[in-house]
Amino acid sequence: MTNLRYPLLFIPGWGTTKTIWNYQLKYFRQSYRTLAISLEAGCMKAHTEHLLEIIKKSKLSSINLVGWSMGGMIAINFAFQYPEYVKKLVLVSAPAKFVASKDYDAGISHAVMQSFINKFRKSPVRMLSNFVSLVLKNADFKKEDLNLIKQSSRMSDKNTTLQNLLLLRDCDLRDKLNSIKVPTLIIHGKMDMVCPYACADYLHSKIKNSVLHTFERAGHVPFITKHEEFNNLLDGFLRDYEF
Repeated sequence: MTNLRYPLLFIPGWGTTKTIWNYQLKYFRQSYRTLAISLEAGCMKAHTEHLLEIIKKSKLSSINLVGWSMGGMIAINFAFQYPEYVKKLVLVSAPAKFVASKDYDAGISHAVMQSFINKFRKSPVRMLSNFVSLVLKNADFKKEDLNLIKQSSRMSDKNTTLQNLLLLRDCDLRDKLNSIKVPTLIIHGKMDMVCPYACADYLHSKIKNSVLHTFERAGHVPFITKHEEFNNLLDGFLRDYEF
């Protein structure tokens, strides 16, 4: 079996369901077995074990794992904890740590993060609506792109979604990056207003076997707003094309 035929498993980000990957699922299912999960549990251990359970139930021995934003953090943790299952890793608009600290200046400020949390607690629906606007800020997008994001942006329940938001605030995966050995593709929009581009630079500097691809005129969702270019890029990475 070649890399071409290893299944693809997609993980969405905070506040969205697996349908956020519809452009990819439609494209890649022609050549690959494709799966996508939705986020439920609210701690990293539970997310990781949920992913392992799906892989085992699907009787998969190795996968190409693609994670967006918070889903990328889950993918990092899974690749660290269960490297035997991961053939290739793709991190889209993802951080190792979402919030900046004294020894890490790549993330968003703690004040901005706390503002997100406060707004969600006050009005979850409005917060999700504002989040949709934020992920598309500075990006060229079509009506169908906006519709896809809106349809994918919903809560399983308020408490779980809040737990996942708190996980984003607290999660720190920096000490796991040096242990990741699988080929890794890092994809990030230069105009990302949710997860700063510096997060991609940091990942690239710490994951030895990685390549960084920048979408110069894209924001937080290049796999949607630039989905044709994104799909070709991902396909080439899986087929071992040169970049």
